[in-house]
Amino acid sequence: MTLMTSLENPFHHSDDSLLMMLAALFESDPRMAETVEVLKVLPWDTAASTEEVQSYLYVLVEGMAMMMALNQDGRRLATAMLQPGAVFGEESALNFERPGPAYYVQAIKPVKLWRWPRAEARALLERQATLRLALMRTFGTRMLQVEHRLEEAAYRWLPERLAAEILRQSSYLQTSQIRLSHQALADILGTYRETVSAILRDFREAGWVKLGYRRITILDREALERMAGMRRA
Repeated sequence: MTLMTSLENPFHHSDDSLLMMLAALFESDPRMAETVEVLKVLPWDTAASTEEVQSYLYVLVEGMAMMMALNQDGRRLATAMLQPGAVFGEESALNFERPGPAYYVQAIKPVKLWRWPRAEARALLERQATLRLALMRTFGTRMLQVEHRLEEAAYRWLPERLAAEILRQSSYLQTSQIRLSHQALADILGTYRETVSAILRDFREAGWVKLGYRRITILDREALERMAGMRRA
């Protein structure tokens, strides 16, 4: 899989038709409408904490968010990007014998969410095939993204991965200026902040990016694309 493919792959895009089907459920299921809670979250705030994803079922309605895995030492790693129509918090309804890896969800654009408490989540999934379809689609999307990140980690060296992530975030946000701290990039790539900072300084000295407080501005997109393997020198 080439990096250009990963940036253009349809699993990075929302499914508007599925989201419309989910919205239509409120008209046919009064209980669903009565028990839903609507949340709005600002960029880089926590959309759902580790405890909340185990207690509520969520549908992402607007915006974009990242799933961040947590290990026992508190290290963080971005595992998936969530777009409108994504369903998460399935732990609240599926009653797994063993809990999955701890994770939380962080907004990267202004986010709107629907959520239902554990007491409603299982019955809701049993009643609504459209919601089950959205959950299965989200599972598949998450698996594809995890596989891609594993492939990148295994076969690409860190400067390539960092260049690719800067371009990926620029594509998500549709701007050449991305608001990400060095720590946030390190979390996404599963490495250390100091390592990311050193590579970014190299990119800056080469004239590829401009660095500011929690801000990276792309100055030479083609150079980053070459580093990321999207273009041949």
